[in-house]
Amino acid sequence: MSIIPEKWHPSWNAFMTEEKITMLQNIEKQISNYTPEAKNVLRFLSRDLNEIKCIWVGQDPYYTMYDENKYVANGAAFWPNDLLSWHQPFSQRSLQNIIRGIYASINNIEEYKDIPKYNQIKAEMTAGTFNILPPQEWFSSIEKQGVLLLNTYFTTEIGKSNAHRKIWEPFSEELIKFIAQNNKHAIWFLWGSEAQSKKTLIGEAKTYESNHPTFCSEKYTTDFLRNRCFKETKQHINWLGEK
Repeated sequence: MSIIPEKWHPSWNAFMTEEKITMLQNIEKQISNYTPEAKNVLRFLSRDLNEIKCIWVGQDPYYTMYDENKYVANGAAFWPNDLLSWHQPFSQRSLQNIIRGIYASINNIEEYKDIPKYNQIKAEMTAGTFNILPPQEWFSSIEKQGVLLLNTYFTTEIGKSNAHRKIWEPFSEELIKFIAQNNKHAIWFLWGSEAQSKKTLIGEAKTYESNHPTFCSEKYTTDFLRNRCFKETKQHINWLGEK
């Protein structure tokens, strides 16, 4: 199966030129043993570009598999396919801290020291005092509300992170410029130096910038948990998810 879909949302027609299709065909020749599944590599093309409100800029897909022919990555940044409950053990520290950031915004917590650890928030989920949707429903909900979970390098080798960066970089740069030029109201979440390196491609769009959510510490002035990205976009997105 090809990574190039047979059809895409019409809002991408001006992007998916013969030149871009040729780029993708050349990329496809260079990759093998990759994740996510071919049908999910360019899943962003199914979205209506005009309906995108917020863009989370990720890097490359999760490189592991959790069962035979089952990929952790599904073509959306930060979204692990195998996470079915916030209570199950999972290794994505960045996602745990994203939930902490959302918790702080929903509860109007201003002081860093008052933001609970993830395990404390899980206890509130159990008690029913923090009502966020289960992971798969939650990711689906924020996508439907207008969040684009955009990886910038769309495949990697199974078992190896960041393996296809150089292969995807030219395509990725063209994509980011196109999105910025054709959806000027989208707000970009740039977490970490890798995401922030894309700012020159974005131009004058509204951005929120901070350290990457993988590592959080009160000692960092630009720490992710100091970022007001969730608090100041609550009028656009219900960050708890909508049923």
